[in-house]
Amino acid sequence: MADAAPQILTLAPEEISRFLMRTRRDRDLERFEIRLDEHLREVLQRADDFVPSDGGAILLDDPRAKLAGQQAGRLTVIACFGESRPHTLGARVPADQGVIGTIYSKGEPLVADGVVGVPVVLGESICGVLELRGRRCGNAYSAQDLELLRIFAAYISSSIQNALDAIRARELARRDDLTGLYNDRFLHRRLNEEITRAERDGTAIAMIFLDLDNFKVVNDSYGHLAGSRTLREIGQLLQATLPPGAVAARYGGDEFCVILPGADSDAALAVAESLRLSIEQTALMQGAEELGIGVAGLRVTASFGVANYHEHVGPFGSLERRQNALLRLADTAMYAAKASGKNCVAVTPAED
Repeated sequence: MADAAPQILTLAPEEISRFLMRTRRDRDLERFEIRLDEHLREVLQRADDFVPSDGGAILLDDPRAKLAGQQAGRLTVIACFGESRPHTLGARVPADQGVIGTIYSKGEPLVADGVVGVPVVLGESICGVLELRGRRCGNAYSAQDLELLRIFAAYISSSIQNALDAIRARELARRDDLTGLYNDRFLHRRLNEEITRAERDGTAIAMIFLDLDNFKVVNDSYGHLAGSRTLREIGQLLQATLPPGAVAARYGGDEFCVILPGADSDAALAVAESLRLSIEQTALMQGAEELGIGVAGLRVTASFGVANYHEHVGPFGSLERRQNALLRLADTAMYAAKASGKNCVAVTPAED
């Protein structure tokens, strides 16, 4: 009678998602919608089918340490099986000690003391270890077992890469090609979600609408290449300056929107003023002359409008009406800032 399949445990999908942040761009993603846990369970099940063992585990390093330029100090068990499994789910294992540490640090397969393990490689970087312990037939692990395990480690790498590719492809569809900020279609969807949450939980939410001042002069004086680079650098500046949780989007042309979950009017006004000063004080297009654009150290300004959902939007009509009203009020306040001399921030009056 065949042995029963082992119960294979994995971390929850939302916990696994943090092990996928393997580039600086990944840190900007607001959520992961993945089922990598199912693939990991399948890989461990297949590994145990071909190399029956008392226990096994998949361990991954912490990509945040690598992004910070540090050595990964520990590996985390994200999937495991076996009553006598060597590590418990979620356990953190030193990345430079024991058999696991040797496999990870040297990047080489290893058979030793009833353990067989291989590194998990993503691109050019080692990201973890796949290990099995205690061959159930009683024999020592063989070179053939090691080769089989290398195949399953490649499956893990492929599953992780496929998850990353799917996430990044979905993210690109949300992004504006020029600035890297979210596009207006995603902005409307996200604003709907945030307003729904604010109404349900009674939390604040504010909107900033900003428009570059005299941007046509940049295009007319220096050309559209200079204009495009200006917009791209403004997008980068917004990403670098905004507080955590803010959602920035290019609304169109040289107009930008920022959703500020949890911000009242005073907080939103402070964020807008900080952005205004950053734009005013930043010399753009450094080194542009070397690219043949013809201008370097360009300075621009922007006008800002601020609206707060609970303070300024009337509590009537449909959710779509209220969402559009928040955008309209912030936009109207921005035009009031333009009329007041530009390079300033205006707060909208409340709806009648």
